[in-house]
Amino acid sequence: MANPSLEAFLKQVKADPALLNQLQQCPNLDAIADLGAHKGFEFSGVDLVRHQAEATLRLSDDELRAAAAGVSLDGHLWLMQIVWS
Repeated sequence: MANPSLEAFLKQVKADPALLNQLQQCPNLDAIADLGAHKGFEFSGVDLVRHQAEATLRLSDDELRAAAAGVSLDGHLWLMQIVWS
């Protein structure tokens, strides 16, 4: 289920290079949620995980292969980090 505030924030990020740069400096999804809160948006890091999962499920096989290879997909904001423990 989409969070309208998150959707509005992501739309603003895509239109504002300075805000995109701030987002890219965030170390994790909770930090992105904090950035959004400072800009007047209400969502959580969990909302971002859910958004990324739902967006991933909508990708075609070719887009999934590109994402797995580390290719940036036009129109998508991806923040992934693999942690091996």
